[in-house]
Amino acid sequence: MATRATQSLIIETALELFNRYGSNTISTNRIAKECGISRGNLHYHFRTKGEIIQSIFQQIVHSMNDEWPADYLHPTLEHMAEMYVRQSLLILEFEFFYREMASLLRQDILLRRRYREHREKRLLAIERFFRALADVGTMQFDEDPARVRSLVIATWIISDNWPNFLEFQGGQFDAEAICQGYDMILHVLGPYITVDFRAVTQASHRAIHSLYMSKPPSDLAANS
Repeated sequence: MATRATQSLIIETALELFNRYGSNTISTNRIAKECGISRGNLHYHFRTKGEIIQSIFQQIVHSMNDEWPADYLHPTLEHMAEMYVRQSLLILEFEFFYREMASLLRQDILLRRRYREHREKRLLAIERFFRALADVGTMQFDEDPARVRSLVIATWIISDNWPNFLEFQGGQFDAEAICQGYDMILHVLGPYITVDFRAVTQASHRAIHSLYMSKPPSDLAANS
């Protein structure tokens, strides 16, 4: 098997196992066995489980880099709903990482550094999107740049942690649950939204249901 194909098999298998059982319970031996390769072959490509997790995180980064940079070119609240659905589906695809993020980042200094660098780029992209909303009159902020950054961070925290909260509450993560999480973001941003709030909420819910149905999460994520 070619090197790249073997690496892809290892990463895909590890992601499935981590999502299902948690990364702490899965050894590199278990990953190698599920891949149908020797332990030595796996360690030829990834010396440690931490390196596999770093490669999985790089997939998250690539996914965001492919889709996020142009968001500011579409400054509508409907597009913001699309952004939220996109992030929600990404969390479902890589759910172990978001569920275990605090622990993973504490354990791996390199992963923590890469995460911080990536997070700052994403925060700047969202801030740029918010300012684009202000430029077209959909939102209105005062001159304090710290306020915009605070709103960006608040919405980021909700987006990243709502699936975990829902899981702990015993809820199912479906289109309706995504709407509930998005409503929290709208309530945070409500004082700064200049258009009809109820109409925005209704339009956002329609967009979320449509996007969720057009791009459902994997069977593993849906059944988790």
